[in-house]
Amino acid sequence: MKNLKYILAVLISGLSTTTLFAQEDYHLSQSDAAALYLNPALTGMFCGEKGDYRIVSDYRSQWHALGIKPYSTAFLSYDMPLRKGNNKWGVGGYLIDNKSGAGKFNTMNFMGSGAYNIMDGTDKHYLTVGLQMGILYKTFDPSSYTYDVQYSSATGTFDTGINNEENFSRTSLVKFDANLGVFYKYIDSQKKYHPYGGFSIYHVTKPNDAFTDYKSRLPMRFILNTGCDITIDDQFSLRPHFTYMNQAKAYEANVGCLVFYKIKNSSLDALAGIDYRWKDAIVAHVGFRQNQHYFRFSYDINTSSLNNFTGGKGAWEFSLILVGFRDKPLFQPLF
Repeated sequence: MKNLKYILAVLISGLSTTTLFAQEDYHLSQSDAAALYLNPALTGMFCGEKGDYRIVSDYRSQWHALGIKPYSTAFLSYDMPLRKGNNKWGVGGYLIDNKSGAGKFNTMNFMGSGAYNIMDGTDKHYLTVGLQMGILYKTFDPSSYTYDVQYSSATGTFDTGINNEENFSRTSLVKFDANLGVFYKYIDSQKKYHPYGGFSIYHVTKPNDAFTDYKSRLPMRFILNTGCDITIDDQFSLRPHFTYMNQAKAYEANVGCLVFYKIKNSSLDALAGIDYRWKDAIVAHVGFRQNQHYFRFSYDINTSSLNNFTGGKGAWEFSLILVGFRDKPLFQPLF
């Protein structure tokens, strides 16, 4: 079993670095928390809620169960509405960094982001469009890998002293990247339900991310997300949601629901939820909300064929969302 886990780990690492197959973006189980990575149209747009700025951080770690150095993804963003003129603009940016468990393969995206509110919300509807532009950076260390030509039949092992016969024209690259999106939400405060939906396209420039002279265009990633904020009573509210992503021949479908419970005599809401990622994992969520601040932890329980190697163990992830006002302390008393 240990050998099988090692082989699987090598295959995963190889798929992450081989230019022919490195066609997929990394995903987050809490994609709704990382708003700018979900849809550029959400930049500086708080959908009827108050706030002068928003800071979001997310960290994800996975593949611990395979006995290798885990893969990690870190996300950080800042965005704000512009308080000038008709207040219809939002600006910000994000940085997302993904590190593989082997080979020192690193992918980083830094994107400036802007959005425009077509409807200002006074008519109970919220419709925004957004655009992001920035850079895609990738790097890896080819000496950290072993190759088929380095296999020694005499010892039955790989000998890194043998020339790998690979010809990489570069081990790092920087490319221009761009994303766009549109988002809608019904925000009538007199109603107990507020449906929303968005559509976004990432990598519209299809940058060439090959490390050799062979051209390998990064496919566009299409995201459809929808859901509804539902108020049950003064204590309970729900947020059912659905997200579908497609990139080249890869796709991901996620459906779930978050439940919020108002804790008496406090400014806190407890939150819990469950998601199902089609043919991949069940995701459990727990956390707290204070006004528009969120702290959330999630854990992926693997349900795919990889379960034979992971024993159901998956990724863990936590996110922190802070929405603040310039003239007020960022944190309020809990009780």
